Order: sequence, then C-alpha cells, then structure tokens
Amino acid sequence: MKLMAVVVMLSLGMGMGVSAPYALAANAPIVFEDVVAENGMVAAANRLASEAGVAILKKGGNAVDAAVATALALNVVEPNASGIGGGGFATVRLKNGEIYCWDFREVAPASATKDLFSSEQSQKEKWSVEGGKSIGVPGSVAGLFTMLEKYGTMTFAEVAAPAIELAEKGFPADALLVSMVKDNFEKISAYNPDGTSYTPDGLPLEEGKLLQQPKLGATFRLLAEKGPAEFYKGPIGEAVVAAVVKAGGKMTMEDLANYKIEQRTPVKGTYRGYQVVAPPPASSAGTHIVQILNVMENFPVQDWGHNSENFLHHLAETSKMMFADRSRYMADTAFANVPLQGLTSKEYAKTLADGIGEKAKTEISYGDPFAFQSGEKQSYAPAGEHNAHQSTTHFSVLDKEGNMVGWTWTINYFFGSGVFVPEYGFMLNDEMDDFSTDPASVNAPEPGKRPLSSMTPTLVLDPEGKPFMALGSPGATRIILAVAQIIMNAVDFGMSMDEAIEAPRLFNSVSGGKAGKLMIEAGVDEAALDVLKLRGHDLDPRPKDLYFGGAQGIMLKNGKIIGGADSRRNGAAVGY
Repeated sequence: MKLMAVVVMLSLGMGMGVSAPYALAANAPIVFEDVVAENGMVAAANRLASEAGVAILKKGGNAVDAAVATALALNVVEPNASGIGGGGFATVRLKNGEIYCWDFREVAPASATKDLFSSEQSQKEKWSVEGGKSIGVPGSVAGLFTMLEKYGTMTFAEVAAPAIELAEKGFPADALLVSMVKDNFEKISAYNPDGTSYTPDGLPLEEGKLLQQPKLGATFRLLAEKGPAEFYKGPIGEAVVAAVVKAGGKMTMEDLANYKIEQRTPVKGTYRGYQVVAPPPASSAGTHIVQILNVMENFPVQDWGHNSENFLHHLAETSKMMFADRSRYMADTAFANVPLQGLTSKEYAKTLADGIGEKAKTEISYGDPFAFQSGEKQSYAPAGEHNAHQSTTHFSVLDKEGNMVGWTWTINYFFGSGVFVPEYGFMLNDEMDDFSTDPASVNAPEPGKRPLSSMTPTLVLDPEGKPFMALGSPGATRIILAVAQIIMNAVDFGMSMDEAIEAPRLFNSVSGGKAGKLMIEAGVDEAALDVLKLRGHDLDPRPKDLYFGGAQGIMLKNGKIIGGADSRRNGAAVGY
C-alpha cells in the first residue's frame, strides 16, 4: 500500500499585513502538498478528524461510514465550526453511479416571523447572531443517522467510536482552536457564566492543554444506544429547548419533533465536458457555481493563463452578475419560485458573458433567468448578503469501491449563538442570521423555513462520467467563488488537487446594485493587478488566510487518489 506526499513551493509576490489566524506573512512561500493513496482518502479541516474517518475505512467501512465518523470527530476537535447543534448538506455518489443530495439544514422555529430581525432593538442587541433568537432547529443528528441508515454498512456506535475516544481521552488544543476561543470568549461567557468545555474555570482554553469533553462523548454513546429520537423527542431535545429559552429564544419540543431531513434533486451542470453536481436551494452555491462556470465557458480561459488580468477581470465581472441574481432570487424553494432552470441555463449565461466589457462595472443589475425557462415569474425583494464570517467546515471522502461523499456542515458563526447545552456538551447554531432582516425579502424568516446557505458539497465527474473530484469549503458566500475557482484550476489549468486548492483566489460581490471591492488574495502577479486597476476595478489586496475559505478535496486522476487540504485552515488529507 503506497502513500506519497508531493510538496511544491511557490513564492508570493504581494506583501500585505496579516489580519487573521495563520495568514501567511508577506513573501512567505505557498506550499501545496498532494497526498496520494491507493485505497481510500479523507480530507478534512483537522488531521484528527481525517484519521478518524480513515480508521473506519481500514475497518471495512465505506465512504459514508467514514463520513459520519469524520463528522462526529470534527464536532469534538473543531467544536467552533460544526456539530450536532447545527446542520448542513451532503452529496453522495455511490459506486453504481447513483447520486443523492441530502439537506439537513436548520429550519426556523414556529415562533419565527418575517420581521423578527428588522427592528432597531433586534439589531442593537444582535438577536440574529447571539442568544436564543438566533438558533434554528438543528438538523445534524437527522443527517448523521439518515446517511448511515441509507448508505452505511456499520452501526452508529462503531462509527462514533473514534470521536468518543477523542472526546473522553482528550487531545491537545492547537493554536487555531485556542485563537477561536479567545476571539469568541466574550460571547461564550455571556451565555455560559458557569463555563464550557472550552472555557474551563471561566477562562479561555490554553494552547497545548488537554481538551476533554466527557459529556459530548456520553451524548454520542446515548445516541448510539437509543437513536435520534433522544435528540428530537427526548432528553437531549429537552435540554436544547431549555438552553434556547434561557437565552431568550422561543423554540419548543414540537419544533424539534417536526424537523425533517430532505432528499433533494441535485443541481447539475457541465463545464468543458465535466459534470458538476451539488445541492439545490436552500443551498444557493451549487446553482451559482454552475452559473459562473457556464459564463466562463464562453471565454478562452486556458489561453489567457491562470490568474492573468483577463481571467481575473472576466471572473470578477461574472461574480458580480451572479451575486446580483443570488440576492434577487435565492431562497428556500418550499417558500419561493426560484428560477433554477434559468439560472443554470447556458443560453442565459451567454447573455451575461456578452455583457462583459473591457471596463469593470460599478452598477450591477440582476438578470432575467425566468426568460430561459417555462412557468410564471415571481416578485422578489433582495435577499441580503452575509459575507463576514469564516466559519463552517467541509470534508471529502472516497473509498476503494468508488463511493464518494462531499459533506459541509456548520453552526454558522464560530461557536454559533454562544449558547452551550451543558448537560450534553455541544454548542448551538446561530443560523437564523442567514435570513434577511428585510421582512419583504424572499429570504425573510418564516416558520419551518430554511435560511439561504452557500454551503455546497460538490462532486465533479469527468467527461466519461467517472468520479473526478469531491470538494467544498467554508467561508459564507465566498464558498461559491472558492469552489468555482478550484474547478477551473483543475479543468482549465491541469492543477493537481492541493495545487488547485492553494492557488490564490478572488472575491467580488454586490450589495444594493453596487459592486463591492475586488478582493485579491496574495500571490497574484503585481502586473496583473496594475492592469485590473486601469480597467476600473476597486482592488482590496488581502493576505492568504481563512477569509477565502478552507477547502478540502479529493481528486481521481490517472488511476490515483489525490487528496488536498487547505493551509488556510488546519486541513489534512489522510489516505491509505
């Protein structure tokens, strides 16, 4: 059994200040490391979680068994970003070629109203991002059990074993986790004066200290013994509701009992013969990744060269048009008529491509994707944008049989709402912040509604329909551009998995019809930046850091399994 790491170093050409944990210093080298294996691979945001998944693969489990094990381990070692107090999406391709998308996104409780976050008081008191009102009904436990029951080969107790061991025996807290605790200490302390696993004795966790979470381990054991009903109809749920109400929210046991995971019809598109498969709304990203790739397919991207000024200009203009459409049309399809067919239409994309000129546009209007599909239009108000946070986590799994899983889940902001369930040892999300504050918005809160998301566990198949990549990223709306750029890096420029992940990225959004700054990550050639300025782009150079996401991916190429994990985060690809 062969395991090989290929390491290449490139130097950055742009010097900037460092503003986030583990941002690269000016002129620091970009290191990309492809991990190559023969039998299976897990790429996750923490090595301990990747190792937990691979341990299950080695015991004979399939990719779904390993995915559930990895998810549970991430709840332990990366509790700031995901866990059973949140929700997410998973895309699965089985060895027989069948593909499934599962939506275990949080939903608004029955108490939600469209104007919940519109008042000055709600904004002043941060109702949408902290405390009980920010908490959506968690879907993660339903997701874990559904995935395992439908596609797994092992019991919950078996796949939870690595996570339980990590929780009960503990692990040394690394610098990134400690920095996240310190950054969120005020929020955590405000809602948990008696402390949490991460704030022992009322003080922030210290680097190198053993982080033990026996109550979380016991929770996993309880779920293994009695199943998800313990969460949605039993004592765990009762503790969740009590914590929400204590923190000012209005969740009930009926909200939990009514939660349903949804199987979705995947969004599908093609890019230069490669098929792209991702979840549909309430995940917006899959639709808009296809839209971006459809537009860029009209241009000689490969001839222009990677991150050339022509490439960057056209991608930035495409990004702005995409975000104008996203803001206008995207929402939970159970509550809105979202023009998915039009948004993913190559004919619609051609009209957008034809509208890109030599100069950067500052006024950006949404398009009319309804003109490229049948059915009635719907009147919309803007959905609003949430670009600031860098949280969420993604992992990818591939087994020796060819089963492939992309899984993205979250508690939204790091450490979510700040509300901890002390009896059971996990944090609760603040996913209600992904709704709009505008009551007229297509993405306004409503009972049972899923807030708009950018999470997108994405699978890419080669022109013969065989697995090529599984990938995804955290990073709010920046997820969309991160995944689209990684796909282009691989398809257009022939990059390996980690090379495609580590390459510098851009981000350009729109708010209220006005173009935002073009954010360019360190490593892009200075001459290209000078030309972009001449073409009218308002540049915002930034260091290489977690702002641009933390992608984890697996590639199948020339018969090899190649894993890549983002250095913007503590990512690690582990294979065997």
